[in-house]
Formats: sequence, structure tokens, C-alpha cells
Amino acid sequence: MKIEKLYLYNFKNACEETLTFAPGVNVIYGENASGKTNLLEALFYFASGKSFRGGKERELIRLGETRAKAELIFSARGLEKKMSLALEKGKKRELFVSGIKVQKLSEYLGLFRAVIFTPDHLDLVKGVSENRRRFLDLAICQSFPRYAASLNEYGRLLMQKNALLRGDNPDRALLAVYHERMATLCGVITLNRAKYLTNLESAAAEFQKEMSGGLEVLKLKYKSQVLPKEEDTAEVLREKYRELFEAKTEEEIRRGFAVCGVQRDDFDLYLNGLNCKMFGSQGQQRSCVLSLKLAEGELSKRLTGEYPVFLLDDILSELDTGRREYILDKITGKQVVLTGCETELFSGYEGCHKIYVEKGVARNV
Repeated sequence: MKIEKLYLYNFKNACEETLTFAPGVNVIYGENASGKTNLLEALFYFASGKSFRGGKERELIRLGETRAKAELIFSARGLEKKMSLALEKGKKRELFVSGIKVQKLSEYLGLFRAVIFTPDHLDLVKGVSENRRRFLDLAICQSFPRYAASLNEYGRLLMQKNALLRGDNPDRALLAVYHERMATLCGVITLNRAKYLTNLESAAAEFQKEMSGGLEVLKLKYKSQVLPKEEDTAEVLREKYRELFEAKTEEEIRRGFAVCGVQRDDFDLYLNGLNCKMFGSQGQQRSCVLSLKLAEGELSKRLTGEYPVFLLDDILSELDTGRREYILDKITGKQVVLTGCETELFSGYEGCHKIYVEKGVARNV
């Protein structure tokens, strides 16, 4: 999978520009706050259907403007493809594939795939559980686009359920209706997360072993209120969630919010049997994150037959020399888009394609 061209119009601080990319290493450089990360944000939007920074979609529109557009031309399995998006204040976003408007996000996801790695991801091990769930969900959505529909529907139902629970004397019959559908969605989501994590572990463990000179064994442990067994199907998990929701109904009414569901799922990382969050050094935690991100790319290749694009946002300056050299070695031969302020960080790639950004204006060098 290779990015060929990116067109932006009023996207973040970009006015209007067209950028081309090379098949190998692409370096986006410039001063801090010049707009380098905005380019990665645009690229990853085509992979995930959302900004990796969070926030509202109207914030993607350039300050003082009412509309924004972005278009990506890339090749997948040797075929050229085009995706685009249109944003306008006060209106719902519009997504297009080959110029044809798509109605469902699942029709958009999975066409362009990318692994994003930012300094914030270095906190993936010791950060809050929401970060780890987001990491899993974004990765799964790219390989299994229909998974996004289950996530989105569950999120809507959870908001509606919490609104109901905050009121006086919540309607138990309506709660039961919510629980019936949410149990089905929980079964699908839990099964997908657990299976993906199992596959991710096998790839990440190899990277961790190599990075540590064979001294560290990495294990990933899924955490859920309904822990799936290897033989469990989505239907089996649905029944388990129905029982859980029923058992917790009175507690949820008393507390005024949902206390069970997949929004509480998490996973732990263990090195040589010890919880990395509690006992791992900062260096070990960073190595684990590197292993997870590299494994994400390998798993994407295993599931789809083609490597994704690697997007590294100012990550090299955050790593020591050994880890920096390791990750650069592992992404050799793949398309990579790097951002950074210090061009000497990329001195090992003399033939890299360069994009210079200054005050929001990007240009090929």
C-alpha cells in the first residue's frame, strides 16, 4: 500500500496544497507548530474515519473558513484508488470513494490502512484503559470495517442508557430493551478484541524478544467483565452479557450510570510474568509500545496481504539511539511518513523524499 498524492483545502492550517509521496521514506520537517502533524492527521483520517487527536470535526476546518476538503490518491495491490472527504460547518461530513458518496463508514474503512505512532502512544502501557481500547478498536476497524458499525451503535446505546439512568425512576422495560441489543453488540466486540489481542501477542512477543536480546517474554492479557473462553462464540458471549446486565440492573439504577459493558474492557502487558505497568522500567514500557505498533503493522499484513503505511509523528526524537535504530530498521522497505524538527535524525535516509512545512504551507522539496 502506497500513498501517491494528498490534496488539502482549508484543512487545519493548510490553505490549499497538493503533495506527492515516494514509495519509501518520506520526511516532513519544519519548526514546531508549523503544521507537520496536521498532514499526518489528514492521512490517518482516511484510515480511521476520525482524527487521531480527538476533538470535533469542525475543528478540522481552517480558522475563519466554513468548508474543508481532503483527497487521497494511493495504490493498493497495484491498483490506484481515490478517497475524499468534505466538511462544512453545521452539516454532516461527506465521504467519497472514487468520487461516489458512501453512506456507511464501513464502506470507507479498510481501503487505506495505516499505523500511526505519536509521542502520546509511549504512554500506552501506563496510561488509562481508554487509550488501550482505542488502540485495539482502531486497528481492528481497518482490517474488519464492519466492526466499526458495532462500536458506533454500542456507543449510541450506551449514551441513551446513561441518560435514562440519570433520570428519576428509570423505565425498567426500556432498560431491558437496551440490554437485549447491547448484549448482542458486546458479544461481537469482546470476541473481536480478544481474538485480535491473541494474534497481536504472537507478533509483538517476537519483536520484544528481539529487542531485548532474547531476555524478555511479552504476554498480553485481555480484561473484561465477561472473559471469553477460546471456544466461545459471539452468541455464547451475548448470553453471558445478558445475564450480567440483568444482575447489575438494580445497582445501575441506584448509581445512575452503566457499571458494566465493553466500555470497561482493558488489557495488561506482562514482561517475564510481571505486570509491565507496575514493575516495568520506562525503557521496558517504551519497548513494549514499539513492539505493539510494529506488531500492528505485521498483523495488518497477515490479515490483508499488504503492509499498511507507517506514520511516525515526531517519535524518533522521543527515543534513545538504540530504539530509534531498531524501529527504523524494522520499517525499511515499507512506505513511511516521518515528521520531525531535526533533519539530522533522518541522515541515514539520504535518498528520502522531503516535504518542508512553514507556517502551515507544505511543499515538496
